[in-house]
Amino acid sequence: MLNRLYKKLHLIFTGAVMLIITLIIGIVLMNDLKTEQMNENTLFQRMATLLIYQLEDHDQDMEASISPYEEKYSIFCLLRDSGGQPVYQSRIAFPTKADLLLERLEKQSGTQTALKSKTPPADGFGKAAATTQQGVFEIEGTSNDRYWGIPAQIASKSGDVYDLTLLYQQKNVWEQLKGHLIFYAVVWFTSLACVVFISHLLLKKALEPTERALKSQKEFVASASHELKSPLAVLLVNLDLIDGLGIDDSRLKKAVRTMDNECMRMSRLVKDMLLLASSDAGTWTLNQSSVDIDTLLITLYETYELLCQKKGISLSLDLSDCSYPVLYTDRERLMQILNIYMDNSLQHSKKQADIQIKAEFTGKTITFYVIDHGQGIAKEDKPFIFDRFYCADKAHADKTHFGLGLSIAKELAKMLHGQVGVKDTEGGGATFFVAFPLKTK
Repeated sequence: MLNRLYKKLHLIFTGAVMLIITLIIGIVLMNDLKTEQMNENTLFQRMATLLIYQLEDHDQDMEASISPYEEKYSIFCLLRDSGGQPVYQSRIAFPTKADLLLERLEKQSGTQTALKSKTPPADGFGKAAATTQQGVFEIEGTSNDRYWGIPAQIASKSGDVYDLTLLYQQKNVWEQLKGHLIFYAVVWFTSLACVVFISHLLLKKALEPTERALKSQKEFVASASHELKSPLAVLLVNLDLIDGLGIDDSRLKKAVRTMDNECMRMSRLVKDMLLLASSDAGTWTLNQSSVDIDTLLITLYETYELLCQKKGISLSLDLSDCSYPVLYTDRERLMQILNIYMDNSLQHSKKQADIQIKAEFTGKTITFYVIDHGQGIAKEDKPFIFDRFYCADKAHADKTHFGLGLSIAKELAKMLHGQVGVKDTEGGGATFFVAFPLKTK
């Protein structure tokens, strides 16, 4: 039980912490991408400013000034004279045609590519107008690509005026992620390893007191059960001796019968507790062999046939028309599970009720059923019916059962790699089943 609890807590704790770490990494990664995009934008602006200054000073050798920016930074340049005629245009190929990008940039910036006059207007002091540069505009392409564009007007030292347009393709998200993915993946997996290790240590430390208490409890139950066997045996022997004396006293005989019944009841309880103690200690042994299912079902039917007749209960055996496959398992342990089911059905069935035994083979699974038409099981009791000492009869009116039988069936099925369960019988009652995967020797 503690192992299952540990696994669940470990999974929940690790999942919750890793979810928080993943969110933090995601936020940091988005900030890094945003910062990188801003840095890229700033770099483009700086390169544009440098290029404009160079063209302003060296208007006679414009191609030599533009080429380094094209080759190193993949900046697209379109330079036009005052009449709107291209002086220079880059040959850089973008996913979207340059003409469409230039048209969209022109719409956003509200500028005209052609200048109206060749000579820039002079200011009040007779000096030529200064070079102007607009801000950065973001342009969307046709293939999920995005660009930055900068329009500018250059007044060269020679007195000529040029219209300059610069374009720069932004890195897409995947290109940006590639530079960070490996680092953050290493951080994530390292965090996962640390969280798994730390949570393992913390949970083990936290569950140690509970584990010690449960271990002591199991040891106490096992020891007490063993110790109770001897005095119970002595009591039963002496009760048989008293009963054999032939003392004609009705009160004495009644007391002896009561004591005998209680001793037998205590003996069954001790036997069940020993079985569960053996399960907890992992000392149960299996003697696996090939089991003929038809023979097993017939044996179960014959075992309970007379008992059902005495209680006025109709017992039926439903054998399949098709032959069952051979099941490789521990026959005695399987029979013990079915006996528990039968005892439970007999206990909760009234006279003239029906109990049915059957098995079904579906695919690679064989399922055994014990179907009764008794009082059934309340919906709120079903999740706990296989728990130890759980009793649906809250008044504990029935003193012959202790709520251990079904829990023993569950432990036995677990040992045999099977699965127990219960469902409602159509028309009223309960259907207990145990399913086993078929396996060969």
